[in-house]
Amino acid sequence: MEKIIYNQLILKEGYSKIGVAFGISIILFLLGFLFFAKIGIAATLLLLWIYRNDFSIINNPANLSDTIYAPIDGKIASVDKSEGKQKVYIDVNFCGSHILRVPMAGVYTINSLVNGLNLSSWAYKSKTLNSRAILSFKDQNGDEVKTEIISGFCGSRIELYPDHKEVSTREPIGVFIQGTIIVEIPATYEIKVYIGDKVTGGISVLAGKNE
Repeated sequence: MEKIIYNQLILKEGYSKIGVAFGISIILFLLGFLFFAKIGIAATLLLLWIYRNDFSIINNPANLSDTIYAPIDGKIASVDKSEGKQKVYIDVNFCGSHILRVPMAGVYTINSLVNGLNLSSWAYKSKTLNSRAILSFKDQNGDEVKTEIISGFCGSRIELYPDHKEVSTREPIGVFIQGTIIVEIPATYEIKVYIGDKVTGGISVLAGKNE
């Protein structure tokens, strides 16, 4: 899979889906099924919105050191601190950008990637039955951020770029449509977000290192 570049208006991952939806709409229109053709056009427009590129990050300040950024656009659904672990739950819907980004510079590894069902990502069985992935980012100081991705009922296959390499903060690493992302933050960092906050991938700060 090729990396996202900033001179394309639509992400390449969406080309085939958009083409299929538009093609079906044209066929339905030619066959006289106008109502269904309109639904197809609406689906095409929705896919164009979902797979649009995000240029806002270009105009934002440089990366801050010792900082963990939101990996995607969404809303903070929960913040959990228990048994020495800190987890931030991000609810991802259709409104924001769907580009997955590196939350912290370091070595990027895909620990697991499984295609599955599309239950609600908050359902009890979603963690075992849904499409899901676990990523890790380990910096030179030994701090590690783990990101668990769970697809939702409208989600499609989780699309990730190759791993086992050094990555920079905010670098695109894939596309995720809808569901829940759980970011596990090291104890050496202080969480800076609260339940209900809206976050922007690669721009909003999730946590900063303790002084």
